[in-house]
Amino acid sequence: MADPSSLPWLFSALFNHRAVAAEAAGRTVFVFPWYGARWADMAKEMLDSAPAFADEMQRCNTAFSEHLDWSLLDLVRDDMAPTRRDGIDVRQPMSFAAMASLAAQWRALGIHPDAVLGHSHGEIAAAYVAGGLSLRDATAVVVQRAVAVSALAETGGMAVIAWPVDQVLARIERWGQSIFVAAYNGPSSTVVTGAAAAVDELVTTLSRDGVPANRIPIAHALHSAAIDDVQATLRESLSDLQPRPAEVRFISSVTGAGLDTSILDADYWFANLRQPVLFEQAVRWSHAHGYHTFVEASPEPVLTAGIQESLNGYSARTHA
Repeated sequence: MADPSSLPWLFSALFNHRAVAAEAAGRTVFVFPWYGARWADMAKEMLDSAPAFADEMQRCNTAFSEHLDWSLLDLVRDDMAPTRRDGIDVRQPMSFAAMASLAAQWRALGIHPDAVLGHSHGEIAAAYVAGGLSLRDATAVVVQRAVAVSALAETGGMAVIAWPVDQVLARIERWGQSIFVAAYNGPSSTVVTGAAAAVDELVTTLSRDGVPANRIPIAHALHSAAIDDVQATLRESLSDLQPRPAEVRFISSVTGAGLDTSILDADYWFANLRQPVLFEQAVRWSHAHGYHTFVEASPEPVLTAGIQESLNGYSARTHA
């Protein structure tokens, strides 16, 4: 086993989680976020300090080599390549590999999930870690999803707003069909998606009113009708997927509940990209079914605050 002091990213993530867990008791959920800014830094450090992490990264690198003409490991180790990591076609393979490898390291240290939950892109890592997709199939979903999105015109945008969804819905009415809710992250965290100009205007007006609102570095309107054009492409490119029953409970943020992973075919992954992310609902479903400890697989807390807020007082209400 590796020396814990040599794994700062690993134990920082665990500490951040434990500090905000709803309860110490209860089965454990590994949570996989949809984005983050420090994947390459985390991966580079852990390649040299965490053996199970490094082994899994090598497996991911080999699997991605069927689809990519560049090496994931070379890019992680290259200090001169930060700009190459900005595109969705690079960012998503890197984040998938880092999440899967972090989960492998936790398992090597005796920390095992009873369930998994992913947010948007993070669902692919969740499905793989649960055993619902092989590594070969999971990397195909990552790459083909990114390729399909990259082919769309960069006319969209997304933003995260620190406001309840009902207030967000009321505010975006004036933009009609230009802005939609993309994700329910928590009671006071909502993601919107839509035309770039409309999203920029919304963020500006909310910021002027003192409401925290920040653009997400994505130039596409994911989780909206703007994605409809890629449905046929994804169906064709992912037609060979062979999803299977998972070894670990898979909690879907498409449905907001537990789901049989044998249905994770091309149509599911289109829905994953097209439908609003029901993350808050999935967290509450998890808690109601005995999963009370949530470990976020990320170098920085992206979803942890939303998890805590989603569960504050929820146990008391559901057991009253």
